[in-house]
Amino acid sequence: MLFKKSASDIVIVSALRTPVTKAIKGGLSKLYPEELLYEVLKGSLEKSKIDPNLVDDVLIGTVLQTLGGQKASALAVKKAGFPIKTTVNTMNRQCASSAQALTYQAGSLRSEENQFVIAAGVESMTHDYFPHRGIPTRIYDAFKSSANDEAQNVLMPMGITSENVATKYGISRQDQDQFAVESHLKAAKASESGHFAKEIIPVNARISEAEEPIQYKLIDKDDGIRASSTYEKLSTLKPVFAEDGTTTAGNSSQISDGASAVILTTRSNAEKFGIKPIARFIGSSVAGVPSALMGIGPSEAIPQLLARLNVSIKDIDIFELNEAFASQSLYCIEKLGLDHSKVNPFGGAIALGHPLGATGGRVVSTLINGLKAQNKELGVISMCTSTGQGYAGLFVNEN
Repeated sequence: MLFKKSASDIVIVSALRTPVTKAIKGGLSKLYPEELLYEVLKGSLEKSKIDPNLVDDVLIGTVLQTLGGQKASALAVKKAGFPIKTTVNTMNRQCASSAQALTYQAGSLRSEENQFVIAAGVESMTHDYFPHRGIPTRIYDAFKSSANDEAQNVLMPMGITSENVATKYGISRQDQDQFAVESHLKAAKASESGHFAKEIIPVNARISEAEEPIQYKLIDKDDGIRASSTYEKLSTLKPVFAEDGTTTAGNSSQISDGASAVILTTRSNAEKFGIKPIARFIGSSVAGVPSALMGIGPSEAIPQLLARLNVSIKDIDIFELNEAFASQSLYCIEKLGLDHSKVNPFGGAIALGHPLGATGGRVVSTLINGLKAQNKELGVISMCTSTGQGYAGLFVNEN
């Protein structure tokens, strides 16, 4: 045990998510973000049996929604049955939004501002991605032309940053496609075995078009996984962002819909109410990297985190590394010298999908589920984020 238990520990008592489904054509595509958030909050309360009256604050990571998603999120929280005392806030650190929400909520527990909190995340890329594809539609023109390169690069499409990483660090198309195949095959095995069912809240989703009689279908599995994926199939796909590039739809994360929720408190509070923790949150770090190479973020954030906590890379049993693109995933794995068998053992975002605001909570739920399945102790989550950052967080399994 690297970390001894104490009454002041920040503990996780629930970490769950909806299925992650394909935008536009997937099982959750007819649901709006407030519906997805409602489903994951309601399901988390029901499954964990946590009294909503205990919860002081809900902080939601959301990237694409108008007005920061605040009003829609508050609507979902109140409809889910939380009392008036439960406050609501939203935040945006791009792909690390719900992971950063967890960090901030942990801080509010340490300062004793709150006693029980939720770090959630939601994204309906079906409804909120395609009008702008994550790039602001209004930017002061003079800034576009007069700002330095680093400033201008924060507006760079993410696919171009993937190409930049592949070119600068010599990540081959073959290696990217093979990595993508392995993501799908690992995820397919985990899904078919029932492994993901332990972290998924099934959603009775509306599937009919607006003008049709309302129909519902129970969505209980991620629907972007391709169990029949092969290198031969992926190698035929054309590059998406550059004619001579290596980034394709097959070796990039999927545009997805989904939601996640992590309930946290202190160990002393959990014991007071007879609640059994499932994991401990130790700490996190955010590192800055060049905007045009944003995908390398985890390669800086992970060492920064582990050095501060005096933990070795070799001590970590599972790394849940968000697969924004195969190019940046491979770079980070090689740069850090990670054991491939410890990285995303149940597949990653290339297979499962990447609903931006929800992804941080999704990888937390997958990490904790994986540590329990493998009877392991330490896990790290990490992801790159648009504008040139990397996030990493350290967790301990509680038996």
